[in-house]
Amino acid sequence: MKTLQTYTDLPESDKGAVIALGNFDGLHRGHQAVIAKAKSIADDLNAPLGIGLFRPHPYRFFKPDAPPFRLMSAEIRAEIMPSLGVNILYEIPFDNELRERDDTQFVEDVLHQGLGIKHVVVGDDYGFGKNRCGNVESLTRLCAERKIGVTPMTPIGLHRLYGKYGSTEIRTALKQGDVFHAAHMLSRPWIVDGIVQQGQQRGRTINFPTANLEFGDLVRPKFGVYCVEVKLSGSEDWLPAIANTGSRPTVGGEEARLEAHIFNFDQDIYGQHIQVRFRSFVRAEQKFESFDHLKAQIIRDCEGARAIFGI
Repeated sequence: MKTLQTYTDLPESDKGAVIALGNFDGLHRGHQAVIAKAKSIADDLNAPLGIGLFRPHPYRFFKPDAPPFRLMSAEIRAEIMPSLGVNILYEIPFDNELRERDDTQFVEDVLHQGLGIKHVVVGDDYGFGKNRCGNVESLTRLCAERKIGVTPMTPIGLHRLYGKYGSTEIRTALKQGDVFHAAHMLSRPWIVDGIVQQGQQRGRTINFPTANLEFGDLVRPKFGVYCVEVKLSGSEDWLPAIANTGSRPTVGGEEARLEAHIFNFDQDIYGQHIQVRFRSFVRAEQKFESFDHLKAQIIRDCEGARAIFGI
């Protein structure tokens, strides 16, 4: 997959794609349906399949101080997209200049002159342009004038009681600790990835070393203990582990972090980029009377997790 971080002065070889346009945070089942439709059209037109998204995320642009909300890192997104058939990722810079473009200017400057697309697929609630002045109706009209096809997609979901597959719904599930439902909507377990940081190494004093990751701009799940699996850099194996998410109130922690203890593992992985995928919720975060009480609970948590993993 080729990644382009501009929409201007592109060579003809990078134009002529059929694109799915949106934020695609999470690449969940709803996003996959939009991308699959775009791929079908691209195949019919013998055109490359592209994804058009904005960098940074418009929500972060307009609300720089908003709490973390992302569902996946750019690295995980880039890892998954090729499996969906994506040939080109267009990361459209979202800046003050783009913000001021109305719907007509966006279609002309970005989609037509810039990317030179043949067809665009969007959700039927798609809004764009200055103050979201554009919608699917104006997109269809403006693109038709430039011989660009438009296909709107209605949201999909498991059942009317559960609602649609959406990024908001997945964030809600994670904040409730419901990683099963989040995984269903994503079509894969939720993953936190990053560089292993040096911690206080308190875990080593009780034979419980952990790999510590920062969440960055990823949404915070319900704080507590989870059964997880860890993939090390350069490996395809997922190692059984148990993780704590939260601020570590017993030891006076403040910043939210993820601490994963890999079972039957003894290697120095500081500085490595690892992935942690969430399997099941064990218990909520709590403050213990002492470090000894915390240690006793950790032993119980590990026994339960080992039983779940069958180790």
